[in-house]
Amino acid sequence: MTSQMSPEIAEFKLLDLEAGVGTFAVPGTGYRIMLTVPEDFDAPTGRRIRGRVRGHALRMHRTSAGGNFIEPLEGRPRIVQGTVLAVDPAADEVILDLVVPFRIAMAEGQSAQEFATGEMVNFYMHPGASFAPERDAS
Repeated sequence: MTSQMSPEIAEFKLLDLEAGVGTFAVPGTGYRIMLTVPEDFDAPTGRRIRGRVRGHALRMHRTSAGGNFIEPLEGRPRIVQGTVLAVDPAADEVILDLVVPFRIAMAEGQSAQEFATGEMVNFYMHPGASFAPERDAS
């Protein structure tokens, strides 16, 4: 990651694109994450791509043990654990390091302001986490 790259930019290798869902490999890992993509998304498979990942927590919990992970290893993210990189109170979202950065919307009844940078959290994720390529992610 370069010093000019936003902490929310994830880097992947696009493996497959079918019916509005991309399968993204996380370089250097065994992860094969399936994410929805914009309707006009047309990146070539087999190449590296950067962009923003968004998801929605069911209910976020603090934890003090373990590392950053996404389950399952292959497929749509369901159970995740990671470190809070930043809190965006205006959007009521947190940016987490879940092996790659994810911007996460809070569950109803929870506030992003309940969490602080550096804390470790885990939660179940709503289906439909999405990827937007860097050029469309602003």
